Amino acid sequence: MSDFSLLYKKYNSVSNLTNDLNNSVITLKRRRVSTIKEYTDKHPKLAVTEDELTKANTLLLAILTLLENFYKEQDTKNELYELMDNALFQNQILKNVVFKSEIANTLAKLKSSKDLSEKDLANIDKFISILDNEAAVLFRKLRTSRG
Repeated sequence: MSDFSLLYKKYNSVSNLTNDLNNSVITLKRRRVSTIKEYTDKHPKLAVTEDELTKANTLLLAILTLLENFYKEQDTKNELYELMDNALFQNQILKNVVFKSEIANTLAKLKSSKDLSEKDLANIDKFISILDNEAAVLFRKLRTSRG
């Protein structure tokens, strides 16, 4: 594969992961806001269907399981291996013991079908931010490379 193809594959993987996580978190946040009567009166389309909720939880469970497996094995076949050269990912996600344990707690909640707290969603937002940063860097490289 050419350098351009490898770069595109990496960008596509990180971008898809970011989008899936982001859409899932937005769905969960919409669900939380939709329980407040004053918001639903003004914005009835905030309501979240069971299908949307199931899809969001399933995606979060899959992605956080991927992250947990990467913590354990750091397998080169894992999608997250693409991020190993990212300093933010290394310092804020892989080497941060507190973050690791909080993600494990979030994953346990998802496995037992419990609602996620604001802190759980904030931790996932942190992960999204790092992924989004990497996607932006890769996009700039793609845009300026010669294919």
